[in-house]
Amino acid sequence: MSTIPALAIDPFEDAVLADPTNFFADLREAGPIVKVEQSEGHDIVAAGRDSIVRAIFEDHDSFVNSRGGGILDLARDEPFRTPGVLQETDPPYHSGVRKVMTDIISPRHLRSLKNSFQQTADEIVDTLLEMGEFDAHTDLAEAFPLRVIPDAIMGVRPGGRENLLRYSTWLFESMGPRTPRARAVIDSVENIEGALAWVAESTQRENVAENSFGAKLWAAVDEGLLNENEAGLMTRSLVGAGVDTTIYALGLTLNLLVDNPGEYAKLHDQPGLGKFAFDEGMRWGSPVRQIWRTPSRDMEIAGIPIREEQKIMLVMGAANHDPDRWGPTAGDYDIERDSSAQLSFGRGIHQCVGAPIARMEADVLLSTLARRIKKIERVGKSVPLLNNSLRGWSSIPVRVEAA
Repeated sequence: MSTIPALAIDPFEDAVLADPTNFFADLREAGPIVKVEQSEGHDIVAAGRDSIVRAIFEDHDSFVNSRGGGILDLARDEPFRTPGVLQETDPPYHSGVRKVMTDIISPRHLRSLKNSFQQTADEIVDTLLEMGEFDAHTDLAEAFPLRVIPDAIMGVRPGGRENLLRYSTWLFESMGPRTPRARAVIDSVENIEGALAWVAESTQRENVAENSFGAKLWAAVDEGLLNENEAGLMTRSLVGAGVDTTIYALGLTLNLLVDNPGEYAKLHDQPGLGKFAFDEGMRWGSPVRQIWRTPSRDMEIAGIPIREEQKIMLVMGAANHDPDRWGPTAGDYDIERDSSAQLSFGRGIHQCVGAPIARMEADVLLSTLARRIKKIERVGKSVPLLNNSLRGWSSIPVRVEAA
């Protein structure tokens, strides 16, 4: 039996949030499970090797979700919101509600959305070509999901959609420690109580659009598959898990294509590579910084003792750059790489149920850009996002040239 190796790095300090590259390498090098520092006093161990992260994801009996999807332990800490019925539950309960969601997010239902996604992508690219110079985060990576997800996926009413970003900012900061930066961000969210009320109201049966995924969840109530509380919370999950994560995943991919003009040239020549460019962007960028698991009993991981209540931080970005899995070119962005095994969507029974939606959004948007834009280049420095749970860019200034 070995002792837990320690790393004198706080993964939530601003410098690491801005650029976690060195943290990823140090974490993998330090050991399979590593004690990390945390300024707010949370007792955290972290895993950054692909083999360890993958094994924990796939062992839902030994590593549970019901004790919280964030840094808090719901067995002893007061939750900051009503726990989710998909991401903060375990089998057998989880199996039933997940089946309802996966049946709704099926290839048959997704195919019905592709035309509307394509129309929105064409309209946005029309506008960007007229602008010539724009912010690829705000005007593209953010603009596209904020139109297609509320309309087709959630089915929420048009008025008040600015509350989606307020809610997501509050949610993803709250899943991590209340550092001075995080507290300042949470405190600065305008009218968060109003945003929370709007999200709760918008997910109710009478406020979701006909034929949307939200409406299909409420139809499951009529079929006896869900109760009303579950339908509302699962519609809410389409906000928390589907808006900001997709926005920053698209932004990370776009920034990589700007920084790697040879890869964008490949995409321009072969627009069908859009889905591969996105999966490689997910691997390289890892828009969700970490996912949390809690051991269900005292155990050893790779010979290192871990106690039952120990929160484990699974750092997908470190695992997605592990040369033992991805080889010596793990640090390169290569849109012809098969990145389908990347861990940014998680793995196992709690793998992101909305991954097919995100992939279809990205495929439509990136293939549209590739067909209609010959070149995309930087006109200013990208500004990194500082957030407890999300990695990405808050600004990506670019110029484009029409095909």
